[in-house]
Amino acid sequence: MSSTGTTVRIIECTYADELHRHYDGQTEAQDCYIELDLREGTLLASYNAEIGNAVPFSVHHGFERRYGIPVLTGDAADRVMEEIRPLAERILADWEEHWDGHNKVARLGEDAQAAEEEIEEKLSDFDESDLVTEWDIDGATNGSEVDEYGITADTTDERLDEIEATILKDLADVSPSDVVVCHGLDDYLRELRDKLAEDDPLTPAELHTAREYLGLIGDHLAKRLGVNPRTLRSWEQGRDPVPGRIRPKIAELKAATDAAVAEMVESCQDEDEPVLITYRDDEEYQAAHRGGQWTASWHRRVCARAAEQTGARIDYADDDSE
Repeated sequence: MSSTGTTVRIIECTYADELHRHYDGQTEAQDCYIELDLREGTLLASYNAEIGNAVPFSVHHGFERRYGIPVLTGDAADRVMEEIRPLAERILADWEEHWDGHNKVARLGEDAQAAEEEIEEKLSDFDESDLVTEWDIDGATNGSEVDEYGITADTTDERLDEIEATILKDLADVSPSDVVVCHGLDDYLRELRDKLAEDDPLTPAELHTAREYLGLIGDHLAKRLGVNPRTLRSWEQGRDPVPGRIRPKIAELKAATDAAVAEMVESCQDEDEPVLITYRDDEEYQAAHRGGQWTASWHRRVCARAAEQTGARIDYADDDSE
């Protein structure tokens, strides 16, 4: 018999479309299931991460019992697990580990088998409002997104995510469920932006100016762009054209920098004589910002812009001149 007792612990879903997973190259979303782990005494909902019919040995040998469900919303899956919890506890109270001559397998008693049949019956019918609604890309888009949402070559990934969320919200208004997904929508929006960037790449002067605006030396900007420093120098000097894909990446870095300036300006609002602390070198900066992706020169540039707006003084962290 089980050593975990007969109380089932439910592992709840953490977000609304958690059970939806549509792999590239597949025509449909992955199958979903509710799983009762006999050894752990847990009940959870998930999708099949495998393409095809492969299952883990723990499932094949019956220690993890899987019951097929459609792609439910997180709330619906949590509700259903709570509804079948008493049945799952009957199963947990009536099974044993058995050696079948080849492997250890789980063997259910008569009441556990009856409870499992009841679970499968309960999971056979759902309202459309319980299901994640999946739209295809042709139905979700109209080809006018560039004009409708003001997408440009400089539109950031964050802004594209906001546009995607707006489109999905509009689709939810005309769907049976308020949880809506559209496989490939994020790629579609990025392709629109990237096409505009390819048609209007940065000039060498614009790239050079952007680097100075960010307060980064060439090696540091090259690292953030994921290119060789020699390649960046070649672009800035006009020996090779700047690829279109670089434009939105520069826009992302500028947006992050602008946000850092705004945060620093806000921090000065309640100070009569605000002081901004910066760093002499990258070692000092990294010591103060563990895992930070920026540099001391970038931070000094941010401080300079914030000081220009607030009149704040700028000092080093260990400056004891006063």
